[in-house]
Amino acid sequence: MVNFSKSFSVRTKYGAMATVVFASIYVVGAYISRARKMSKEEHQGPRLTRSMSIAVLHGGQLALQRLFEYHEARADKSAVEIAECELKTHLAEQHPDYKKLQSVIGKLEMSGKEAQAVEILKNATAKARNEGRNHEAYEYEMLLVEMLIYKGDFKEALGRECLRHAEISDARRPLFKAIVHIIEGNKNEGTKYWREFNDLKEEFHCTPCMKESMEECQLHKLSTNFNEFEKVVDILRKDIIEVQAKRNKK
Repeated sequence: MVNFSKSFSVRTKYGAMATVVFASIYVVGAYISRARKMSKEEHQGPRLTRSMSIAVLHGGQLALQRLFEYHEARADKSAVEIAECELKTHLAEQHPDYKKLQSVIGKLEMSGKEAQAVEILKNATAKARNEGRNHEAYEYEMLLVEMLIYKGDFKEALGRECLRHAEISDARRPLFKAIVHIIEGNKNEGTKYWREFNDLKEEFHCTPCMKESMEECQLHKLSTNFNEFEKVVDILRKDIIEVQAKRNKK
């Protein structure tokens, strides 16, 4: 089992310090549970569960960025409330910033607005495709796939066109496929796409180097060890089921 004990601090723009201690893959689950408990206690606080799992599976910078955004959102609860407007604003830009869009997606998951995000991204994808802006359509659709996974719409996620472009060397394609297949109990398919995901990361030199932080190195290990990868996917699966159950009660 990947085992490590390392704490690091995240400073928000308001100067608040938040320390997250990673002791093993189980602490990732404990951290998520802690975030859930804290959001229940504070009612209006942001919730970081599914998007953190996806970020951990990506490994490295995205996971650390999601942790930063979570603590920033706790310092400024309005940050997640305006995320839907942010998404529309960024999509309307002539040259969209895809890193900013990825950040907004995380905020929308925290605020439980993935259904609204799905509709916005579907429209943006269709519009870009109709206007011949194929690269933008592809990027929007990848974000859409992530939101569909959060919603638990796995069949629709796998059916999106962007996941069929095997000629494009994009690690998100096999990553999302691996996640969905593992969640649905198709371990052989999940393992196949997990291997492809890691092969692509190595091809593009996405492995941590000496200058990378200890946190990034350990997060990288979580995504490159299948047993640990599978445990994080199981955390994601349970969180999706929990959110769906709560919505069905309403």
